[in-house]
Amino acid sequence: MSGPQVTTVLAEDRMRELGFTDHRETHWYLCRRVGDATTLNVSISKANGSWTEDVLDEYFGQPAYYGRMRSPYREQVIAKVNAEIELLRDAGLDVRIDHRLYGVEEN
Repeated sequence: MSGPQVTTVLAEDRMRELGFTDHRETHWYLCRRVGDATTLNVSISKANGSWTEDVLDEYFGQPAYYGRMRSPYREQVIAKVNAEIELLRDAGLDVRIDHRLYGVEEN
């Protein structure tokens, strides 16, 4: 993606309602299971709203290239990631995901 990835940071109580934690005092962190051993991880800076997302293979602690998974698992992970991102967007966080980074080919 081009340019910085920045979102408005919501009020603390709303961030917690969404499932974010702040064990690292400077950042909000969210981890959601989107597959058997696959998680969506979102980190948002409290100071400036810059954010990162990672879809991780929890067995190996590295990016999950779910685009290479067999059907129907690939589609299930994509659907769950999209649902989680949509929940965050509906709450007012400007976050998104580029599935191509995880091996998903464009149609």
